Amino acid sequence: MFLVRLIYASTVGESFKPSDIESILRSARKNNRQHGITGMLCFNSRYFLQCLEGSRSAVNDCFSLIQTDTRHRSLMLLSYGEISQRAFSSWEMAYVSEQAMTKRSVLQFSTKDAFDPYSMLGDSALSLLADFRQLAE
Repeated sequence: MFLVRLIYASTVGESFKPSDIESILRSARKNNRQHGITGMLCFNSRYFLQCLEGSRSAVNDCFSLIQTDTRHRSLMLLSYGEISQRAFSSWEMAYVSEQAMTKRSVLQFSTKDAFDPYSMLGDSALSLLADFRQLAE
């Protein structure tokens, strides 16, 4: 069984409500635990940046479900590949909110200090997520 890491960006969809973030996290943590997926989600009320790690089939199935979720739109795959170890093995789904993000960290890995994962390379997105590990809930 191969481990893979998938990182994507998306924008909130028309059906998204602010209270949905708690529902998304609850559901992700439960489902990810059952399927051996770990990862992290960053959200700033406009953009999602998410990393999923696990078996190829589990990650692919999870991403397929996300692609059909109307709370997301304009999904962009930033990175996908085999990995030798997980970066987020401590969490079924760690979460970093807009309030926890610092402009310094965002600017370190992006072209601007405002969180916009569409302006990031996959490697930069992973580095930003890794930098945010200590902020994760």
